[in-house]
Parts: sequence; structure tokens; C-alpha cells
Amino acid sequence: MRIVYLAIIPVMIATSGTAAERSASSARTTTEVDRLIYANDPARNIARIDDANFLRRISLDLTGQPATPGEITRFGLNPSSEKRIEAVERLLESPEYGQNWARYWRDAILLRATNVRSGLVRQPFEQWMAENLNSNRPWDQIVEELLTATGQVTDNGATALLFAHEGKPEEVAAEASRLFMGIQVQCANCHDHPWDRWKREEFHELVAFFPRVSVRRDRSTDDRTAFVVASVNGNQRRRRGISQFLLTRLDRNGDEIISKKEAQKSPLRRLFSNDRIMERIDRNGDGKLTLEEIRTAEPPGNNRPGQGSAEHYMPDLENPALEGTRVDPVFFLNDRKIEAGSADLDRRSAAADFVTSRGNQWFAKAIVNRMWAELTGTAFYSPVDDIGPDREASQAAALEALCKGFVKSRYDLKWLLKTIVGTDVYQRTIRTDVEGFAYMEPAVLRSDQLYAVLCQSLGVDGLRLPAEGRRRFDRGDPGRSAIAATFGFDPSTPRDEVVGSIPQALFLMNSPQINQLISERSSDSPIARIRRSVSSDEDAVRELYLTVLGREPTKGELAVCSEVLQDTANASEAMEDVFWALLNSSEFRTKR
Repeated sequence: MRIVYLAIIPVMIATSGTAAERSASSARTTTEVDRLIYANDPARNIARIDDANFLRRISLDLTGQPATPGEITRFGLNPSSEKRIEAVERLLESPEYGQNWARYWRDAILLRATNVRSGLVRQPFEQWMAENLNSNRPWDQIVEELLTATGQVTDNGATALLFAHEGKPEEVAAEASRLFMGIQVQCANCHDHPWDRWKREEFHELVAFFPRVSVRRDRSTDDRTAFVVASVNGNQRRRRGISQFLLTRLDRNGDEIISKKEAQKSPLRRLFSNDRIMERIDRNGDGKLTLEEIRTAEPPGNNRPGQGSAEHYMPDLENPALEGTRVDPVFFLNDRKIEAGSADLDRRSAAADFVTSRGNQWFAKAIVNRMWAELTGTAFYSPVDDIGPDREASQAAALEALCKGFVKSRYDLKWLLKTIVGTDVYQRTIRTDVEGFAYMEPAVLRSDQLYAVLCQSLGVDGLRLPAEGRRRFDRGDPGRSAIAATFGFDPSTPRDEVVGSIPQALFLMNSPQINQLISERSSDSPIARIRRSVSSDEDAVRELYLTVLGREPTKGELAVCSEVLQDTANASEAMEDVFWALLNSSEFRTKR
């Protein structure tokens, strides 16, 4: 009955509420959040950003693409009082929306991968996640599939989290908690958490939901990069490599004991040269091995992380060679458990149910806090992946209002994004001279956003960049991958901790590929196209600013550019100098 129940619920969720009802709910929550944040705050007087900056901001946030100069001009001329919310709704329905946020989650999941081959699942994951986001699949269903996926990793992108950590149960459990509940419980792996309430046993009870996951090569093909995630519901015992014939041959005196000397020229010599193995097999500690000790020797608890084990054993820290203590699955937040000995998918489905349950407040808080931080530059909890009952939230009432609306929307991510970008907080101008949660802060663009801005500025669909530094096993766009290798960062990192580097500065200043595109003396160069479309140098400067920075130049900037153009004999070279200055400005790399 439980399986039938889970199959019916998603259909009910996906079809609940009309578009008008969801829109009204979003508007009410937006108003309530602003009221709670600005109740006694003078920031009420901070002006909203103008139309050009608003369109650039939401375009980058929602689709990862900058608004074009034509879109900015048309948006500014639109007299409708509803044009901002209409633009938000249009962007959320574009296919670029899903692609943008799929790349966000790609980085959040894969940049901390422990599997060096994780790049193999990068493209399949992006495609799978984009399809889910564009169809507005509820967040709880997406998370459930990430935790319960099986299959060939290049065919099923939902296997990304499991493959990223080779199915190792400790890693999977820790990342599931961090990403989907914002709780870092992994510090309790070897000891009770040093500053939070979590005990070591609680961490291993969470791990016990995942030991039967197996990540292995797909033996149905000769492709050595083909891997599958599968369920293993029994002990995976190794074949005993020591035959009875060999043991009898080595035991020449018939005492059923093999000494180190007797094993010297046999495969058993490796046992005697490994102290940890001898400590486990040589039960009486006499330095010799009985035939019975050899025959019954097995890996401790059959625990082979990532290859599937029937049960999980919490290691004995004082004697790691021992089997350890068997631990059954129990969810650390509410002590919910499942029957001991349950099959793999039953365990993982139960874990997914416990994580995404409406009764688990941290599931909603984690995603609401994460999305708010990504969009506004501030956070209710910071870092976004280190929250929980031992942390105190800023503007807790506003967070609760957003979480309540998000849960009522049935975990509708588009509802959540629409609600956040509709707030006054999101639409404020940037203020770097003040502190406080209510102020919009500048944020460094993610590498994919920067790549899109760079391509639009240069008037190309993609960049042919050298493969140096390209992520291993990455089969995607080489230009995008090269930018990610230089400018990429884990989006869970607070933006004020993301700092520039010398390679980043050198790339924008000295890249031969970018230099060639800017200075190319052809009708297809970005500067040539701009000069053809306008009638004066001043208009050319305005168009260049719109193309590169998404806004008109100020009077002061126009004056400086005019002076540069007048003092340089070659107008095209002068425009190139202006272009370089804009590309290397801090504004170019930030969302404002």
C-alpha cells in the first residue's frame, strides 16, 4: 500500500491550485515578507533599481542570460505598471530558466564530488534537472529521485549525487543532509559533533539508509567509462582465493597451521606482510594462521563502500580492524525508522520521505534560505548549507512566512522564485555603504552567467578556448568548461567569501581569443556591428555600455569616453580601449 500511496501523491501535488491562485498567494507572501523585514527599518526610503538594471538582474538570476540592448530598450519604453511581474513570469516559462538552475545545482552537487569521474554525469544531470525544473516538478519529488535513482549514469542524470560520491554511504548521507536540509552532520562521523547536538551514533544511523547502493562499471559494454548505480540486497562476499589444495600443499607437517616461513613462496605471503590483516585474521595472536582462520577470513562486516553491503557498521575507532557495531537506519531529526534488514530502495525511499516530509521544517528552510541568498546576496542563515536547530536565523519571521507559503504551494520552485524577486528587498538598488539584512548586496556572477555575458558582449554563441584546466571527464562546451575552471565556485559558498584571483584577472586582460574577437578588423567584429547600427560616436558608446554592462553610461562616463575618442586618431582603436575597460571592470563580473 505504501508504494501505491507514494505514486498517487505527486499527481495530486502537480495539479493542485490554479495559476491565478498561485499568483495571488505569491503576491500576499511578497507583501508579508516586505512588511516583516522593513517594519522598523529606514531602508524603506531606498529607491528601487531602474528598469534597465531590473531587467538585467532578473534575466541573469532566472535564466542565466543577460538582457539584450533591444530588450532593455523595449522594457524601458513599456508603460505598463505590471511589466516587471510580466517579465518575471515570461522568464520563468523560458527553457533557459531550467538550464540556468540546472547548472546551479550541477555545481552545488558536483564541485564537492569525491569521485574523479564525476564529470561523466555532468551533462546527463543538467539535461535531467532542466527538464524537471522547466516542467515545474515539485522540489520534494526532485530530491526523492536524486536519493533513490538507479541505472546507467550517462542515461539517468538523477544518479548524479550517488555517482559523485561513488555510492559511499557516509558521503551520500552527509551530502543529502547538507544539500537538502542545510544541516552538516558529517562532523559526527568519528565523534560526537563538537558544537552541535548531533551524536556519532545518529550520523551512522543516517548512513545506514544507504549501504546497499552499488556504483560499478557497466559490464554489459566494453566502454570503460560506463557506470551504473544499482541496488545490492545481500552481502557481496568475495570469492575465496585460497583453495583447499593449496592449503594442504603448504601444510606439509599436517598440523593445520601455516607459518610465515611456509607461506613465503605462496600467495599467502601477503597476509603475513600486512599487520592490519594479521591482526584481524590471527585471532590468538601467535603470528601463525590456522587453516580455519584462513578459510573463515572475510572483509570486516563485508563493508565495501560503494560496492554494496547488506548492513552498515559503525567502526570501532580504537580497533579499526574489527567489524564494528551494526547500526540500523534511524532518521536523526525525529527518530523515525524502518524495519531492520529492509531492501535498498525501501531504505532510500524511506530516507527521501523523512527528508522531504512536511513535518521536517529544515527541508523547506534549506531551499528557501538557499534561493533567497542566491537572489539577494543576503541570507537568513549563512552559510546556506550550515543551518539547523543550533543556529539562529536573521529575520526569522520573514523566513517562516516564505516557508509557510512554499509548503502550501506544494514545494513549487517557480512560486518561490517569483515571490522573492517580487519583494522590495530584491528590487532595491545596491548599497555598499551600509550593513543590514534589508539591503541588496552586489554578488559575483557564477561562471555560467559570466560566460553568457561574455559571449553576448563579444557577439558570439560560444568561445573556442584552450582545454587547459578543463574539468576531467567533462564532455560539454569547451569554452564554458574553460571559464568554469577559471571562474567557477561552489554556489553554497557565501558570496562575500568568493574573491578574485590573478588567473581570473589575467584571463580578461590577456586572453588571445578575446583580444582577437575585439580587435578583429572585419565587419563581424562587435565594434564594427555597433558602429554600423548607430549614427554617432556617442550613440556607439551608449550601445557598447548596453551590450557589455546592460545599462546606459552616466554623464561622467560619456564625458570620459568622448575624451578618449577625441584624443585617439583611430576611432575603432579608441572604442576597443573602452571595450577592454568595461570587460575588466568589477561591474562586468557582478550582479547589481
